[in-house]
Amino acid sequence: MDGLGPLAEYVDQTASDADVDGDALAETLAGMQADVRAYPGVADLVFEYRRAFEYDPLVRRRGRAYYLLVPPRVWAEFAATLDASAALLAAAKAVHDRAFTEGTELAPEERGDWEPLVFVAERAP
Repeated sequence: MDGLGPLAEYVDQTASDADVDGDALAETLAGMQADVRAYPGVADLVFEYRRAFEYDPLVRRRGRAYYLLVPPRVWAEFAATLDASAALLAAAKAVHDRAFTEGTELAPEERGDWEPLVFVAERAP
């Protein structure tokens, strides 16, 4: 689960809670991160989101991890690109939610209609 950063610690428990395969969940999360890194990178996508959304989506940055709140349509866009079941996508969202809550201490009722998303930048060479 290298490359998942703060998401990694929530994979096993979330997979168990959602009754999905932990390896498949980790693979889904890794696919999301790879898509973002190929975009040409996390920082560039965060910059684009800042220009596109009504509010700055970046809540916190800790090292390589970017904690964002995004409109629900962003998750729909990711779901359309991932080859994953609805159950795996729901579990992936739950992992992001748990990591975001722990990483920002921002309670769900403070988020409005926006949804948590955690991106992890690649390690510097």
